Amino acid sequence: MNRIIIIGNGFDKAHGLATGYRDFIDSYWINVSGHIFNGYKRWLAEHWDLISGPSPYEDEFVLFEVFQDKQYKTPEPSYPPSDSAPYDEVRWLIAMFNDGTNMRYEGSVRLTFKNKFFGHISGYCSLNNWVDIENEYYGKLKELLAEEYAVIRSEKVRALNREFDVVKKRLEIYLTEVFQKTQTKPFSSIQRAFDSIINPKEVAFGKQTMFIDSIFNNITTIGEDDAVQIDIENAPNYLSCHTKDEELYDYVTKHLSDKRFQETYCTPTNTLILNFNYTQTAKQLYARDADEIIDIHGALNNERNPIIFGYGDDLDDDYKRIEKLQDNDFLENIKSVRYHETGNYRQLLGFIESEPYQVITMGHSCGNSDRTLLNTLFEHRNCISVKVYYHQREDGTDDYSQLIRNLSRNFNDKAAMRDKVVNKEYCLPLVPTTGREIQEESLE
Repeated sequence: MNRIIIIGNGFDKAHGLATGYRDFIDSYWINVSGHIFNGYKRWLAEHWDLISGPSPYEDEFVLFEVFQDKQYKTPEPSYPPSDSAPYDEVRWLIAMFNDGTNMRYEGSVRLTFKNKFFGHISGYCSLNNWVDIENEYYGKLKELLAEEYAVIRSEKVRALNREFDVVKKRLEIYLTEVFQKTQTKPFSSIQRAFDSIINPKEVAFGKQTMFIDSIFNNITTIGEDDAVQIDIENAPNYLSCHTKDEELYDYVTKHLSDKRFQETYCTPTNTLILNFNYTQTAKQLYARDADEIIDIHGALNNERNPIIFGYGDDLDDDYKRIEKLQDNDFLENIKSVRYHETGNYRQLLGFIESEPYQVITMGHSCGNSDRTLLNTLFEHRNCISVKVYYHQREDGTDDYSQLIRNLSRNFNDKAAMRDKVVNKEYCLPLVPTTGREIQEESLE
């Protein structure tokens, strides 16, 4: 039997990499604020009096203009509340310059978003995961379905795709810088998870026979006399070297709870690291030479495996409406289309067809943005178990329940979901912060 380890953005964040959506947005606005205001915020807060104004600025996202008179007397248009302090500071300074009641500044300023999609996601910086940017893109795509005129609709979707592509390019630059400058160290809790057995108690009831058959097939070979022979080199001493199929099958069934038996025969034969990140954290810190690795969404600065950033839920009802439009621009950033540009997806299909497997998730939100692929993995006949490693917060609370709710949307067969998904009793935090697990971590 095999194992698939799904690696998501939370995995990188657990290792101190600032790879979250908010990290990306905050970094951008800190840089812009430095260009425009040159560190004026503290000085302004102390003196409320300014002689020289801010500096003009322009990049692929925004245009910041400075005027000599007070032609802009009102604050910038308000956006939904944001958790991005740097973005809020920029808006606050713009409003203060244009108001002018608390400083001797005769000019005014204006911030214009050249990239409207970036303006939209900047205002929604309370979203924490990359899946949220992808959801926002898909939401904008679906809004265009309401456009009655095909020509206008096509122009708008092409404009959206251009803006989304600019965000993707800036994202790749940002993540490259973060990955290069951040030193990461392995966690023993994660290494134990990589090396762990497939606990028989974690296997779905409907897959128990498949699980036992897999163990049986891995420890036996059929000789010329049709007698079953144990793999003597790996077999425990208490297993006889010659026995009948039925006797051995019964023996396997009765000894599944034996720890020594589990360590010998419940360890995955092959492990596939299915990396949804663009970085190589899992490969560098935990992968063994024998492990198979698929960067399913591409890798940074890799022309042969370019990054895939878009939306992957072609099970959604609105997706069917999009397909009926016969407009290929709507499919520009649909992941199931982009997967065909490399052999990664077919490699994954080959793995799941080969043997029964357990799926474990590490740092992946299991959101709808990857629903099509996850549904394929979870509902495949060879999937015997789905186990999550959840995020444990400093106060001891965790996101297990949230992950399970997200994960449930990837199952069409809810009965299979209830059987395959491992309950919390047998799940662990990815990096423990409290309790017995953190004590064990400190002893490593």
